Amino acid sequence: MNSVSIAVERLDAEIERDVPYEKARVIALRASLIPITNSLFAVGLVSLPGMMTGQILSGVSPFIAARYQIMVMCMIFGSAGISSACFLTLVRSDFTDNVT
Repeated sequence: MNSVSIAVERLDAEIERDVPYEKARVIALRASLIPITNSLFAVGLVSLPGMMTGQILSGVSPFIAARYQIMVMCMIFGSAGISSACFLTLVRSDFTDNVT
């Protein structure tokens, strides 16, 4: 939800600056993935997410817990990217002139 909100805001701002839709779409997609990318950098170094902590406390090897956490974070990253890309594709007609 956050990534789509950022995509909306960035796309609208770029269109207001008279950037062509195709370029604005790329800028919006990149901007929408910044927060999840930053959280990927922090996992394991700054924070230990709940699932990983729970597995370690229950006696699972930290390496296995880290593998599962990486998989979960990759799924979250993928879903954020797919949802932003779908949004940017679906609203294309709202931001482009359909003059034939």
